Amino acid sequence: MFKHTFDSTILRSYDIRGVYGKTLADVDALMLGFFFGITVREKNPDKKHPLIIVGMDGRLSSPSLEEKLTEGLKNSGCEVYRIGLGPTPMLYFASNYYEADGAIQVTGSHNPKDYNGFKMVLNQNSFFGEDIQKLSRFAIKGYSKTYNGFSKSVEISSKYIDEITKPLKNIDRKLHKKTIVWDCGNGASGPAVEMLTKKISGKHVVLYSQVDGNFPNHHPDPTDKSTLKIMLNKMEEVDAELGIAFDGDGDRIGVVDKKGRSVAGDLLTAFLANSITTIDKKNQTIILDIKSSYIAYENIISQGFKAEIGKTGHSNIKKRIKEIKSPLAGEMSGHIFFSDTYFGYDDALYAAIRLLTLTANNIELDKFISSLPKTFVSPEIKVFCSDDVKFLNIDNISKKVFEKYNSKDVITLDGLRVKNNHGWWLIRASNTEEALVVRFEGKSEEDKNELFLEVKNLLKNEGLTLDNF
Repeated sequence: MFKHTFDSTILRSYDIRGVYGKTLADVDALMLGFFFGITVREKNPDKKHPLIIVGMDGRLSSPSLEEKLTEGLKNSGCEVYRIGLGPTPMLYFASNYYEADGAIQVTGSHNPKDYNGFKMVLNQNSFFGEDIQKLSRFAIKGYSKTYNGFSKSVEISSKYIDEITKPLKNIDRKLHKKTIVWDCGNGASGPAVEMLTKKISGKHVVLYSQVDGNFPNHHPDPTDKSTLKIMLNKMEEVDAELGIAFDGDGDRIGVVDKKGRSVAGDLLTAFLANSITTIDKKNQTIILDIKSSYIAYENIISQGFKAEIGKTGHSNIKKRIKEIKSPLAGEMSGHIFFSDTYFGYDDALYAAIRLLTLTANNIELDKFISSLPKTFVSPEIKVFCSDDVKFLNIDNISKKVFEKYNSKDVITLDGLRVKNNHGWWLIRASNTEEALVVRFEGKSEEDKNELFLEVKNLLKNEGLTLDNF
């Protein structure tokens, strides 16, 4: 009889994630593999041995978790293809390439080194939200049968690199005078970046491509500007056109232009819209997440596309892309999704290649950023708030907001996004960290300060402190 209770704090909205040795253990991997495998079997009753792809990032705990995960999947009767160490997008690619019934990446994403977890796919769709809660309830109930599955190791990285470099096939030579700095942050993207930079022209300076779960040079979170300083210094040294950085599992991108400006994910998405070559722009909708600036939103519309504000979260966006057949979506966090000539999942390495196609054609990121209207926008601010109370805090803030604002000025799709005469502000609960996420955008510096004070007071009422930005 397989039966298990997962620590409730690791069951996140988009994936399963916790602190290894505290809230997450090898037995969780074993049980996740088993109950996920049984779930896949029930979804595919005509298959004796459903195919599951398993990959892992470079964290110190990943090999042990991957081993137990595979053991659980084999006990559920699945056939397991083990692709080994690599970025999460390579797992997604392998799932599509082998037409797998499911896929699981062992990864702690951008979290500190003692975290780890699992990102899951079922029949090429994200396995998240209620799917995860249902799996948890299934494990608590238990299952008495076991089956004989099997596993084998497969090599997919060369096929993955061939696929993601296709957009440069006929214009690669135009990069030969360009210098690009890449920062892998000792994360799982390192070996793949080494492979792709040897395959394309140009001068490529690759930093920290050796995978090291201790992350000895800097934490791999490209949305944190402090992590980009080393790359920026190297860019100045070699007079680089672009700097491209990745998070720990290679599904989030950070970009610095040649003027040394870190480019937020929403503005990067607007720039990348220039690479969409459809002739039917007016019927194509590009998706931005709820943290995005209206500067990005309006620029996308100015290019002839429709634009939509959606829920934050890679799983939410992948689902929405399929629903409306969107060719491109992007989050502030650096998750970029292409489905025009790609698969519609978040792949930072592929996004980098699409960025290089524009660079090769002399469509320059720094000129694009310089052309945008002046905006008075805060960075994405994270205010520590424990998982136990963060959604309660949002409910309390919501009650105060609706005492003051008309409902037409409030978007409740994901937290609270409020519009007023000064601009707009956002407070939402992070689904991946113990934090409330804050952002605001004013029409002037004074408006920005007014928005900051309003948000600060709302948080203060909940016992939370918003420091000066």
